[in-house]
Amino acid sequence: MILTALAIFAQLQISVTATDTIALTGFADVRVRVHAPNMRELKLSPPSFRPFSLARATGAEKREVDARGRPQLLAEYHYILAPTREGSFVIPPFSVRWGSQRAVAQALRITVRRDPHGGPAPPVVVTRAPIDTAILVNFHAMAVPETVYVGQQSTYQLGVFLERNVRDRLRRMEAIAPDIRGLMSYDAPAPASGFPARAMGTHRYEATVYQRPVFPVAAGVFHIPPARLVYAMPLSYSFFSREESVELQSDSVPIVAIDPPVSSRPSDYTGAVGTLRAEARLDTAAARVGDPLPLSVRIVGTGNVKLFPRPALQIPWATAVPSSERVELDQDALLVRGIKEFRWVLTPLVAGRLLLPPVRYVYFDPERREYATAQTQPESLTVTPGVLARLDTARAERAPRLALRTAFRGELGRPVYGTRPFWLVLSLAPFPALLLGLRQRPRRESAGRWARHLRAVARAGQERDDLRRVRRAFVNAVAERLTVPPVMIAEPGALVRAARRAGATAATAERAAELLIALNESAFGPADRPSDGRAGDGAARRALKVYRAIDRECVSLLGEWSRMPLLVLFALGALGLSVAAADVPSENALRFDRGVAAYANGRSADAAREFAALSERAPRAPDVWANLGTASWEQSDTARAVLGWQKALRLEPLAADVRERLQLVPSEGADAGGVPPLPALPVALAAAMLWLVGWVMLAWRTLRRRPGLLTLSGGLMVAALLAAGAAASVERTLAASDLAVMSVSAPLRADPQLAADRGVTLRVGAVTHVDQRVGEWAHVTAGEREGWVESSLLLPLGAPAG
Repeated sequence: MILTALAIFAQLQISVTATDTIALTGFADVRVRVHAPNMRELKLSPPSFRPFSLARATGAEKREVDARGRPQLLAEYHYILAPTREGSFVIPPFSVRWGSQRAVAQALRITVRRDPHGGPAPPVVVTRAPIDTAILVNFHAMAVPETVYVGQQSTYQLGVFLERNVRDRLRRMEAIAPDIRGLMSYDAPAPASGFPARAMGTHRYEATVYQRPVFPVAAGVFHIPPARLVYAMPLSYSFFSREESVELQSDSVPIVAIDPPVSSRPSDYTGAVGTLRAEARLDTAAARVGDPLPLSVRIVGTGNVKLFPRPALQIPWATAVPSSERVELDQDALLVRGIKEFRWVLTPLVAGRLLLPPVRYVYFDPERREYATAQTQPESLTVTPGVLARLDTARAERAPRLALRTAFRGELGRPVYGTRPFWLVLSLAPFPALLLGLRQRPRRESAGRWARHLRAVARAGQERDDLRRVRRAFVNAVAERLTVPPVMIAEPGALVRAARRAGATAATAERAAELLIALNESAFGPADRPSDGRAGDGAARRALKVYRAIDRECVSLLGEWSRMPLLVLFALGALGLSVAAADVPSENALRFDRGVAAYANGRSADAAREFAALSERAPRAPDVWANLGTASWEQSDTARAVLGWQKALRLEPLAADVRERLQLVPSEGADAGGVPPLPALPVALAAAMLWLVGWVMLAWRTLRRRPGLLTLSGGLMVAALLAAGAAASVERTLAASDLAVMSVSAPLRADPQLAADRGVTLRVGAVTHVDQRVGEWAHVTAGEREGWVESSLLLPLGAPAG
């Protein structure tokens, strides 16, 4: 690797070293050392570097005294050459002149290859990030690839590019990675360097890259915030020079996550993404009936190892209770790969030479873009007869076999308080009282200013000279009664239209128009015209009489509306409160009977599958959920048992059999303490009745003028509102939209990550309150215990309210 040439002319020495093989994207470092015996000036003559281009050249001389006291000169020169093409090239020798003497070194041979070491390609950020040659430090970030499937790895790359002239001058540099939210990330390896430098004209940039694997856990677009780079540069070349601090910021990096294709998705796909294989192992090849038998299944490969879902087991000759999980990651690879081991406790139910069937694990391969199946090898074992001891996930001793509900009553009907007629009746209840109140209100004739003025004019018996005053009082009083501006009824035709719209009869409107015409002619016509058609004497009394007719007829029309029979309201109430019984589909009834028959014949696993399938078709059938809980309990599946019984009890809060069976589960929150023994329907109907009775009493009080009923009706309405609030509270409690059941025993963690501190362990079947969700983690509360667990360990309760 080192080529050395030495020429001695009176102790003049020159040596040259260089790298013999470099990459096409790399650089060749050539160093020249010269030693002279005194302080004379040296003259170094470098050769032509073609086909290389000279990227950088530096030199330094040092004068000192040797051990014998003789002066000597040491000079060192450094050349950085950038290759332009592949091949093997010879660089002519260097020569140095010292006074009259001259020394020549040997020629150099440098080989340029595209990938001399056959190593991995540099990170994409090194080759693709844009470099701005106007600045000495570049800072860029990107995600590779930018579009991935949910559960597929994308690598976040953060690159720092330093110009060679700047690298040795930096005094301090710190890169601050962003806080990655919405994506599951793994611990990043150490920052990588030593990549081939980027050549941009005469500039050469060396890269240091920070990389971190990230996984989207849901579909959507995620944005990684910008990262920051802080470094300091001296203001001059002096060692004691002050420094200048600079801060750079990278771009925000988007990652697009899409779901695996739905059209070709197998029915037993549970969400695993990667390139996987499966292995199964029994701890022994021989067992006895009733003795626990450990089984472990290992999922090996690349992908989001920590979130690989648990495989499904179908073992007809044994019960299987999920146990612990263990994750082992390859710490040295950037591509996340490792092993996730799932454990079960098997309890053989029959004796003989038995075969452990292959465990199928369906996953999506993002490289091939298709679904695949990893399958374990079948294993055989011998089970000898023994005492059968049924195991449960919560206790070792089982209670006697529980009975099922044998009659299928179908789904519960829709709650009446969720129907439109119910709310229509409640909204119409105030109308009779309001209409009667409008009818019984004091007449506006006695309250209006112009109506009082018109009565005063009529009582005074005004003469012809005061007809203008009579007209003015009449027009303003009628306008005041009809709630229109006086100018709008100054014309007879406009007066007729306004009176008719307000409810006056056609005869009364015509009389008012005739009177207005007469008053207009009498008040504003020539005095020498004949008196035919004029108002004449008694005009004020006629005006008051016509006004009273208008006032009476407008009020009487409203009164006709207020006399609508209250029976119409109660007929609508009867229509809204009537709920038709739900028809029981024959297919659902047949499935229910098949499940009951399977349970009676000892095939509780088949019964649980029938009831689970029926629960999806009839989610508001309490008999189905109750039997699903019972069959799951018989199968030692505590989580499914609690789920079924809880949903049945929330549909029928008065069901004593389900409430008693929940007491069998010794887990936190698994009892029925959170389900009030009161349905929401009676409370809602009581609130509706109080509301209707209160408004009926108020209408009766208005009609019969009985002030004593006002307080009672108001009290009934307040009681109705309180009862409605109680019904809403019961409805929210029974809905259980924020509750979930623990599917396995798991510890609570301080933070939403597997590396966080572990706290108390929640047992299987515990009912928890989900407070918050962050990615694939959920913050739960069970009594006084709280912490983070993986969302995949929770079975959402969320039963429909009843």
